Amino acid sequence: MNNSVIQWNSGKCKTCYSCIRACKVKAIHVKNNSVFPYFEEDQCIHCGHCIASCAYHAISYFDSKEQVKAMLNSGSKVAAVCAPSIAGEFVDITDYRKFVKMIRYLGFSYVNEMSFGVDIVAAKYRELTTQNTSGKFYISSHCPCIVELVEKTFPDLIPNLLPVVSPAAAMAVILRKLHGKNLKIVQITPCVAAKNGIERYNKGMNKIDAVITFKELRDLFEEFKIKEAFTESSEFDTPFGYKGGLYPVAQGFVEATNLDITILKGNTQTVEGSHNAIDAINQFKEYHDTIRSNMNIFYCEGCISGPGMSQTGNKYLKQTLTKDYVKKRLVNFELDCWHGEIMQHVRYKELDALFTDKKYAMTGSDDVQVLIMKRILQKITEPKKGIELNCGACGYDTCRGLALAVAQGIAIPEMCVPNSQIGSRDAVINMRRNTEDLEKAQEKLKDLEKETNVLSTRANSLKSAFTIFIRNLSTGIVLTNPELKVVDSNQGFVDILGEDAMDVHDVIPFLIGADIKTLIPTSLVAQLNYLMQHDEDKFVKDVEINDKLINCTLFQLIPNQLYGIIMRNLHSKEERPEEIMNRINDVIEENLRQVQQIGFILGEGAAKTEKMLNTIVETYK
Repeated sequence: MNNSVIQWNSGKCKTCYSCIRACKVKAIHVKNNSVFPYFEEDQCIHCGHCIASCAYHAISYFDSKEQVKAMLNSGSKVAAVCAPSIAGEFVDITDYRKFVKMIRYLGFSYVNEMSFGVDIVAAKYRELTTQNTSGKFYISSHCPCIVELVEKTFPDLIPNLLPVVSPAAAMAVILRKLHGKNLKIVQITPCVAAKNGIERYNKGMNKIDAVITFKELRDLFEEFKIKEAFTESSEFDTPFGYKGGLYPVAQGFVEATNLDITILKGNTQTVEGSHNAIDAINQFKEYHDTIRSNMNIFYCEGCISGPGMSQTGNKYLKQTLTKDYVKKRLVNFELDCWHGEIMQHVRYKELDALFTDKKYAMTGSDDVQVLIMKRILQKITEPKKGIELNCGACGYDTCRGLALAVAQGIAIPEMCVPNSQIGSRDAVINMRRNTEDLEKAQEKLKDLEKETNVLSTRANSLKSAFTIFIRNLSTGIVLTNPELKVVDSNQGFVDILGEDAMDVHDVIPFLIGADIKTLIPTSLVAQLNYLMQHDEDKFVKDVEINDKLINCTLFQLIPNQLYGIIMRNLHSKEERPEEIMNRINDVIEENLRQVQQIGFILGEGAAKTEKMLNTIVETYK
């Protein structure tokens, strides 16, 4: 298999480190230059416990569905070897025979239960443990996680692994003996580690071609719309299993061996659960001469709790369902026929297994690591007044374990949860204070927004009033910005400029946006530029436009923002000083308040504007 069994999506990872806490073999590391975990493939035993621990679904396992569909469509005969823990998974299927038929509908030529393979392995276990006279004791090898754990962490105990293939591999040997060596084998299981375990059986008669979990099997049923309601009944293909159907319950394997399982006379101890499994192997190694017992070990809580099941938990309910399922299967069971089949297949040499030392070696000198560990331990415990809490929240059993991992470059001090809590208290207090200040600021901002909306509405009203005021004056007026673009003007201004300006006015009313440099004489432009650059109220200048003498008053309406020019045609009879003076006085009296508000909204130019208008009146007087 070219794809790693355990797969990680860094985009979903929230660095909560729950996966590190779930990984008992510490195959998940955090490097010094990163806060994100990564998987050390050479140390991982592919138990899948990290998958179940990740609430963010950042960890998953390799999906084999496409591989299996291609196999089923290849024209080759394919056999399904189904784990007997189906009773704890497919509780929604009322008749296991319909479940068998549903698998056949996918295209499998044969559908076998793995329980007969368990019976074969159990028979080999019974033979090796009862005929042993050398004082050697065995660790069961049917759980792929336990095999990898011994090979990578306890390689000294490899000779103590039961030298027999897994029950699924045993079924692969038997089915190829019965149906031909070209038969393809697909294992259906709740075990994620089995996906990696097929690398061990990748050639010969015991080869397993693909592994799919119960979750993946459900996906295939859904994809092809296979439902129990539309399915006929079908029995598993022979050979049938006997007590091997109890394999999902940890003690069930020992019962399948027909050995004495009483406490006083039994010679096998059953262990289940990751923590208990590691502890048991440690004690088996350290107190071998005292314990003097074989070990039947499951890394999970039996095979009814594997991460490949659609739902975890309810261990004892699943045990009951498994027991009831086996009882039904064994009604009218032909024990003599089964025994004959066991004797027929139990002697195959392909059932023998070899194991390899795969010990994961850390880099760096042990002495240097111990020295660094002491310094890191001091740093980690300093916020806790030097106390080693050994709370295990970091994923390591002790503070020294975390310190050593940091020294080895596979962890970071920030993983210490109590230290993070101590540092977080001040942060929480400051955050609360900042939140209160932010809430007050938000209230002020809301009030300011309301005031701004009122002022904006008022400004728009005043702007409209000011436009009306300009447009109704007969005297030519033009307003410009610092870029010398026309902001507003009136008909009087257009009339003074002449016919060309009138044509443009028909297209662009009041020449708004036009470049004023192209409309008025150059001398007037220069005077306007001077006004912008100096703090002057106004300039009065007479210029000639279209053979007419025009009296121009240039002024600042809003400093650095808005400038204006008032133009009088001195040859026009209508431009009587008395009339203009009266009109401006009327405007001042009736709209002074509006003009002042305009100045307040638009800038400090209102007062200057009033002064300018009064100056114009004085000029006409």
